[in-house]
Amino acid sequence: MDGDEMVVQLHRWDVHDHPHLGDPADSSRGNGVLLWFQTDDFDGVCRRAEAEKATVLEGPLLNENAQQWEVWLRGPEGYRIVVSG
Repeated sequence: MDGDEMVVQLHRWDVHDHPHLGDPADSSRGNGVLLWFQTDDFDGVCRRAEAEKATVLEGPLLNENAQQWEVWLRGPEGYRIVVSG
């Protein structure tokens, strides 16, 4: 991928090991709704998240399945935001 892109993925609750998809008992956030972004400046995004005191749920970590770096954040409204690079 060139530049920054947004990726849409659909996950069922019972597949993949993503503990931060959400709570299936809380339908206010839909079925594991995530905002997922890919960037060419992953380190810069991580520095900015730290500077802004973002709530980091997990990472930065290497996702072995996707062969990419990821950081999982919680947005101000409770949605999960994943940035990969």
